[in-house]
Amino acid sequence: MTAWWERLTRAAQAARAALQSDAAEIEEETQGEALPPGSEPPRWDAEADLVAVGSGLGGLCAAIAGHDAGAACMVLEKAGKLGGLSGFGGGEVFVPANDCLHALGIEDSLEAARRYAEFLAAGFQSQPHLEKWLDTMNEAVRYFGEKADVRWKACEGLPDYYYPHVPGTLASGRYLSVDIFDGKTLGPWQQKTWLTPIMPMGALHEDMYRWGGLAKVREWDYELLGQRIADDLRTFGPGMMGYFVKAAVLDRGIPAYTETPARQLLTNAAGRVIGVRAEHEGQPFFVRARRGVVLALGGYDHNEQLARSFEDMREWHGVFPGHLHGDHLVMGMEIGAAIASVPPTNLALFYGYQIPGEEVDGMPLWRSCWEGGVPHAIWVNSQGERFCDESFYKDFQPRIRAWDGARQLQPNAEVFLIFDGTYRERYPLGSFMPGQPLPEDLVMIADTVGELADCIGAPRENLERTLARFNTGALRGEDPDFGRGQWPWAVRMVGDMDYPNPLLGPLAKPPYHAVRLRPTSVGVNSTGLKWNLDAQVMHVRGHPIEGLYAVGNSAALLDLGGGYQSGTSNCRAITWGYVAGRHIAAQPPRES
Repeated sequence: MTAWWERLTRAAQAARAALQSDAAEIEEETQGEALPPGSEPPRWDAEADLVAVGSGLGGLCAAIAGHDAGAACMVLEKAGKLGGLSGFGGGEVFVPANDCLHALGIEDSLEAARRYAEFLAAGFQSQPHLEKWLDTMNEAVRYFGEKADVRWKACEGLPDYYYPHVPGTLASGRYLSVDIFDGKTLGPWQQKTWLTPIMPMGALHEDMYRWGGLAKVREWDYELLGQRIADDLRTFGPGMMGYFVKAAVLDRGIPAYTETPARQLLTNAAGRVIGVRAEHEGQPFFVRARRGVVLALGGYDHNEQLARSFEDMREWHGVFPGHLHGDHLVMGMEIGAAIASVPPTNLALFYGYQIPGEEVDGMPLWRSCWEGGVPHAIWVNSQGERFCDESFYKDFQPRIRAWDGARQLQPNAEVFLIFDGTYRERYPLGSFMPGQPLPEDLVMIADTVGELADCIGAPRENLERTLARFNTGALRGEDPDFGRGQWPWAVRMVGDMDYPNPLLGPLAKPPYHAVRLRPTSVGVNSTGLKWNLDAQVMHVRGHPIEGLYAVGNSAALLDLGGGYQSGTSNCRAITWGYVAGRHIAAQPPRES
């Protein structure tokens, strides 16, 4: 363990030059210059007790909790819309032993949750952080249900990732989602909150399961979905963040500034954070923070330099809107903040693709690829060989970084989704429904397996052998190489229940198709700011930086450790946002 952290420390030191370079580039794009440490700006344009930098789940939870505890709060958002990464995602919150689960008569305990959390962490957690997270998460979720009117509901039938193979796992109920949120209740903010093209708009989890899941999109109730979309009835991430945005900016009147990127943390002579130098309407915007600043800016998915430094990948793409530049690391390290890391090999990295012409906020939209786990589809690497269980990303995610020392390359960094004619008749590809023509610049098509191998640059004999072996097993409902079908979570997500093994079907019907895939992140990064049990950011000298807090994906995964389970990122944001807001509100206000 010590050797690992020493290696990370050396890596962080090497990356600091990149961070400083990035900070310099930010300055070139910003009107005005950075203020010297310990100096006040020429004026204060706005002030509050608590300034949340970022309007995602962590930032809004901190602002709501701080407001309710008596602090005047404010939100600064870099993007043109509120909601952050959480408003663009699936909206699941992983909360063991939650109230909704117990109301359904499902038994669970924090002791079981602790066993599972420690399995996920794999020894890379800070045990005090993990313990406080477990002990506080239900209090925080319950608080926002009661005080912010968030209508939580349990996702029945959705198992933990590793159920039933790992102690402490549960078959159903630990994931929370929200009931339908009426976007019209956001008033002037209705058009300034994120919607998402990567989740089925208007559908609840129970709707998807009732209709047969992602593999059965032809059988969904599109009349119902169309009506909900027309009425702006939101689900998934947009629905969840609708509740929190409404609770913050409408119900509590917390001021929120969009298109206001933070550029620098301002400190006094003692090193205490006293405010933020931001930019608003093209001009410097100085915001005083009388009690504390909360960094809730997400990660660094759209900063290629940082991603290469910390994630051990030559190429990196992000699913979410392009505002995740690692600003928390740049600003934090400028004033001596420490960083911390966990291994990047088992978090939430996927393979993805970009459909030509699809954009979000003026940037290409990347979609994570779930299609490889559906019957009649596989993934192969550049050698035309399978290398993982395509349906279960906890199996394939560590293999993305596999290294071939003889050839000095990562053979699984670039892979191909391969599917046949039966797949095209039954299943979608991204936003294209079964049978709908596919873009030529996205999909390669061939009449034979050998010709498809030529298209992707793989040896013909390898791809032909791969498909022959896979098809032999699939006809028996078996995957002898990687055990596809053994994880109930994967079956629930992408399985087709018409098949004996819902995740297996042979690739035997021409034409054959291939889509080039690239590593694609969903915002859960391996490196973040180091923080203590009150969510205060730690200085490299080992003491808290007074007045500075970090939550959500800006905060290092000290609680979660070296693994991941969907919904834990949102749970961390809620829990530590709640902790940070209450802690800041309890501090005495400072004028300078």
